[in-house]
Parts: sequence; structure tokens; C-alpha cells
Amino acid sequence: MKKILSNCHIMTGERELWNHSIIIQDGKILDVVPYASMAPEDCEVIDMSGKFLLPGFIDLQVNGGGSEFFTHNISKEAVEVMYKSHLKFGTTRFLPTLISTSKENILNACNVIKECQEENAYGVLGMHLEGPYFNMEKKGAHYPKFIREPQENELNEIIEVGKEVIKIITVAPEKFSDDLLKLLVNNFVVSAGHSNATYDQAKRAFNLGIKKVTHLFNAMSQFNSRNPGLVGAFFDEKDVFGGIIVDGVHCDFASVRAAHALKKGKLFLVSDASFVDNDVESFEFDGFQLKNIGGNFYTEAGNLAGSSISMLDAVRNCVLNVGISLEEVAKMASTYPAQCLGIQDEFGKIKAGYVADLVVLDNNLNLESVIVEGKEVVSYKEEMELA
Repeated sequence: MKKILSNCHIMTGERELWNHSIIIQDGKILDVVPYASMAPEDCEVIDMSGKFLLPGFIDLQVNGGGSEFFTHNISKEAVEVMYKSHLKFGTTRFLPTLISTSKENILNACNVIKECQEENAYGVLGMHLEGPYFNMEKKGAHYPKFIREPQENELNEIIEVGKEVIKIITVAPEKFSDDLLKLLVNNFVVSAGHSNATYDQAKRAFNLGIKKVTHLFNAMSQFNSRNPGLVGAFFDEKDVFGGIIVDGVHCDFASVRAAHALKKGKLFLVSDASFVDNDVESFEFDGFQLKNIGGNFYTEAGNLAGSSISMLDAVRNCVLNVGISLEEVAKMASTYPAQCLGIQDEFGKIKAGYVADLVVLDNNLNLESVIVEGKEVVSYKEEMELA
């Protein structure tokens, strides 16, 4: 049976529509039509009472969720816990993120994520490999013993196992020769991060095919008038995407506002969550301890080690604290990440032919429900009125 969500205020990922309805069938969006249109007789009609309807959030950097941290527990069970914890806050698709670790762990993680992909399980789009080829000066919270120089043999092993699994790999481009960087670019979306690259080194990397930067402003060479660094090179490249953590700690809201003014259309939201939906106070990982201080995780040396925000938190912060319109923020949370991964013809919009992954918000940006492939999987409302 077809389902109609009627009387919606829709952020489609292309434009804002008032008083419209969407028709869903077999997990896909069949059509988006004016509210006044007559509904076919064989439809279940649900009156949304003018609520906001957004594309399901797509988070391309998720370290953990619930009680699980993926690099600490490389398993399908951990991925399931992570997915369910983030789903409660509107994330319908995500990339479990593996931080700097051994080659054996990387290959194992690729196999685990491949199983999830083959089973179409837990909203997994693939994996984000964050490290281990970083600049030690910008290691952040990554364990130093795993940070290493890129070697062709190891890269080829990772490519062989992870070519269809690793969707993003974050590297310090200044550590790579042209040939090794091209090897990665030919197989993955390559992102610059944990890097102390000069402006010229970063521009070279973008010219070789790097198309993204990881958690803009954090763990990278900063902008100043004489040395623009990786941040300046990113601002100077109109076609390069950037993920950003909008929690008010990793980046001041004014910095987010400035970045958006320069990179609208390419700047998207990530949680970079170590945990969400769980009050973890501290945990030990790979020989060092992380502590939760004010909702963010820090190493004993005081380095930020990921957030505990959700994509919903980031969306609210962008609207309420940065001053970006909900229409644009919906794109930052879904449309632009889909474009970055090259899945923009299937995910990230409310449009005929797209997967019916949807988020329903009330007028105060409170989450009312989450819909995955046309089925409501999370609900915070008492009842939707059946028309």
C-alpha cells in the first residue's frame, strides 16, 4: 500500500516547500505533490500538521555510539549499537569510523563493514578510515604508536580488501608522494586531515584529487595572513568539501558562520561522535585514557578526542546559534554528504525516486520521528493523526 505524509513543510534538499505531501511506496519516494492534490483511494494518509520534513541525516564520521567505540570493538555488534544510538537522533545512514590502528585491525574492520554492506544492515554506507598516515604534529587524540609513513605495500593490501568498503580515507597529504596520493585518489574519496600542510602542499593535494577536508579547523594547519595553511587552501578551492563539528567547542559558532559564508554548498555536518546516547565518563583505549568533560572527550594531555553530540544537536546549533536557515542546514546534514560520497542520486533529498529516509521535526526543532525506507523506526510523538 502507498503511504502519504500530507500537509508537510518540506526541506527537499533542493528547495523549501510549504503545504506539500509526499507519496511513499516500497521504501522509495514516489512523488512530492501539493497538499490539495487528491489522494489515491489505496493510500494510507497521515496528516503531519505542518511539521518539518527533512531528508534523513547522513553522518560521514562516527567513532562510536551507545556504549561502543568502533576501533575498540571491531564487530557487527558494535556497529549495530552505534547505528541504533544515532538513529534516535535522526541519523539514518553513516560511516563507522576507524581511527589510527594496526594494519590487521584495518583489514578486519573492512571485512566487518563489508558484511554489513552485503546485508544492507544498520544504515552502513561503508567505512571512514581516519589515519594512520598523519603528521605527528597534528595527531590530536590518535595514539602515536600507530601513526606511520605511507608504504606502497600496505596501501595496496588495504585497497585490495577495502576498495568497495572504505568510502573516505583521511590522510596528511604532505606525507605522500604524488604517486602514492594518486593511488588512494583512484580508489577512495581522500580527505586531508591531521595535517600540517602548507598552503602550497594542500593546493598540490587538491590538484591531485583530494576532494574533502576532515573536521575543518581541527588538527590542521591554520589560516593566517602570511601562511594560509590547509584551512586557507580549503577556502581557496571552490569544489572541495569539508566536514565540520558544530558543537561550539571544536569550533566557535562564529568560525562556523565564517566558514559557511565562504563554502556554502560544500560545508557539511559531522558528529565525530565518540559516544552518543550514553553517559560515558571515561574509557581507556590503546593505552591512554579519554575523559568526558562537559560533553566532549579529551586525552590526558588535553587534546580533544571527539564529541558526544548527535547530528540533531549539530542541526539545532546551526539554526539557533550560527543563524543558518533550516533549508540550508538540511542540505548540510544530508544533501552535501551524499554528494561528497557520490550517492546523491539515491540519498540526501526528498524527491521522486529517492530512498524514503526522513526526519520529522516540530516547529521548535524537536525530533518527532525518524523514517527509514518508508517505515517509522523512531517516534517521540504520542500519535500521528490518521486522516
